[in-house]
Amino acid sequence: MSDSRPVVPVDPVGPGGDDAPPPGRAELAAAMRGYQIAVDIFDDGVAASLGLNRTDLRCLDLLDQHAPMSAGALAQAARLSTGAMTFVLDRLESAGYVRRRRDDADRRRVLVELVPEAHRRIVELHLPMIADGRRTLSRFTDDEMSVVTRFLRCSTEVFERNVPE
Repeated sequence: MSDSRPVVPVDPVGPGGDDAPPPGRAELAAAMRGYQIAVDIFDDGVAASLGLNRTDLRCLDLLDQHAPMSAGALAQAARLSTGAMTFVLDRLESAGYVRRRRDDADRRRVLVELVPEAHRRIVELHLPMIADGRRTLSRFTDDEMSVVTRFLRCSTEVFERNVPE
């Protein structure tokens, strides 16, 4: 019989090892791992609903936050080669999610931007989660939210510093 739960690697150090979290922090580490898996599963569902893969969705998210971007800047932000980015953009453009246009300031440069209809579709898929998140997070005080925000920013920096090459 097959178990449909995601496989999570076992802590290689184990309880009480030199790298074990300090007392009281193990729950935080477990919660964060669960959070990461939940985000991955949600993103898989959004990507599938849009007929995309996760890399394509990551590029759309980056464009949603920073558009317009040059193809090179998008490739760097998504940690893709320029050749791979060309394939991603060809796919996204033919699917109607992005458009490329010449930079008015530098006609040699091509900028990429999210098509408004694509933005609408992506937001529509996120709205139930956003509404649920707002209801859930309303239980936190402003001071608690400040701590959570600081934690997430610090955690982001830790992950960014430790991406395997």
